[in-house]
Amino acid sequence: MRERPEKDQRRGGQQPSSTGGFKLQIDERDLATGNIDLPQRRRSQPTPYAPTANDQGYLTEKERKAEKKAHKKRDKLKARKNKRVFSLVWICMVVLVSLTLASYLVQGSNDFLAVGRAEGTTTVNIPEGGLTDVDQLAQILYDSGAINKPEFFSLYCKITMDEEELSWISSGAYELETNKDYEDLINTLQGGNEVKEEVTVTIPEGYNALEIAAVLEENEVCDADEFLAYLNTGDFTNYEEVAQIGDTSGRYYALEGYLFPDTYTFYKNDDLDMVIGKMLNNFHEKMTEDILNSVAQSDYTLDEIITLASIIQNEAADSNDMYKVSAVLHNRLEWGGQQDIYVLGCDSTVYYPYRNAAAVPTSDALPYGDYNTYNIQGLPPGPISNPGMDAIMAALRPSTEGNAPYYLYFCHAADGTAYYATNQWDHEYNLQLAGLTD
Repeated sequence: MRERPEKDQRRGGQQPSSTGGFKLQIDERDLATGNIDLPQRRRSQPTPYAPTANDQGYLTEKERKAEKKAHKKRDKLKARKNKRVFSLVWICMVVLVSLTLASYLVQGSNDFLAVGRAEGTTTVNIPEGGLTDVDQLAQILYDSGAINKPEFFSLYCKITMDEEELSWISSGAYELETNKDYEDLINTLQGGNEVKEEVTVTIPEGYNALEIAAVLEENEVCDADEFLAYLNTGDFTNYEEVAQIGDTSGRYYALEGYLFPDTYTFYKNDDLDMVIGKMLNNFHEKMTEDILNSVAQSDYTLDEIITLASIIQNEAADSNDMYKVSAVLHNRLEWGGQQDIYVLGCDSTVYYPYRNAAAVPTSDALPYGDYNTYNIQGLPPGPISNPGMDAIMAALRPSTEGNAPYYLYFCHAADGTAYYATNQWDHEYNLQLAGLTD
């Protein structure tokens, strides 16, 4: 058995007393009396509480009211700012949508008339078994490059075609020109790939509706009487220049003046909408922004300018003469009453809708006289012909050279020589010079 050590080493050399297994250890400092310097324990000092401005419990009634008022003011300013931002965003969206829609409609109208489409040919394949609907046809034509706006073509077909007419388009390959308008495309497809015969027709400047109808009938484009009737019964108000005319009840032909003279390619037995539409679209393209601005700055409407131009076209000897004739007409309209001149007195208006006395048929003649500017004051109810660009520009910009601002009379000799006068006596002398009186 291992013996235990006699004693433990203790600080101070003291033996601990023990009872059994219990040992009590007492240090000298535990027996000391009086004050004892003990190490100080560091403690964090609590932060004294100070109320903040946001602590409602420590605000006065006046401060709380001021704080509440400030909150309301900030909320109102924020709401006002949000409203302005919302309004600005909304206006921008409306403008953007409007511009996009307008551009889209213009593009669709151009595609309807084949305006701007590249010239060429393409092959269109109609599947075996025929077509199921016009949407399928529109997609086939679009994929082949025959049209640019399938949704417009589809809408046009839904308005103008029924299921039976759709069934007239047989399956097979069709060779189509890419500059065909919608009606031409449909006619070609329904004709079994039989291309209609084209004709080139020139409408001279200054021709009136009767003369244009005769030229179209002569070239087998359409029937003259049907053309003249459709000038009044057809709806062409989608053209802004036609829409601005307004009331046409006093006119012989509602579209007189707007059938722009030019060289056109038509088809024999063509659709009247297509024939008239090409002329109106040509007129629209000629009305540039500069011309429309000039009209807006004048004292006349566009329709009045076209009416003036139609008279100038038929009265002047040539394009240079047009500006002086225009000066005479403007002077009579604007201050002629000061010289007791209240009418335009133009021979070209006397027999309208005919060009002159020689053009009036001996039987079944249409009534005339409502446009006679010897009898009516001011401008006639509408244009008497379809003027070209020179006459339109002359109507907008009458001559200011020499005595032109004072001209009130003009006449022409048989060879086209023009004479102008500022008073009645000089005019009577000019008539003798021109060989128009004895």
